[in-house]
Amino acid sequence: MLKIFKKKTSPKGEIEGALLKYLGVERNEVTNDGLFSVGEMECMGCCVNAPMIAVADYTNGSEGYTYNYYEDVTTQRVVEIVEIVAVGFCQEN
Repeated sequence: MLKIFKKKTSPKGEIEGALLKYLGVERNEVTNDGLFSVGEMECMGCCVNAPMIAVADYTNGSEGYTYNYYEDVTTQRVVEIVEIVAVGFCQEN
């Protein structure tokens, strides 16, 4: 799951739009492969580095999940992050 955070002056719409377009889903829908969905997170505790995304890792189940945070993201960088996460998941499984 990908969560997006923005402060009022950051371009969340651009980041979210790039993710949704690349993944071919609407907000809160899951991709056909079941790997990704895109939602919004209210606070990640680091406004100075917004826009940010959090990638939730559920490989250890819903009780053992972790977040990986990516700060100061751009539309290009979020697509790169999705590609890296997808490749990593495929290699593990």
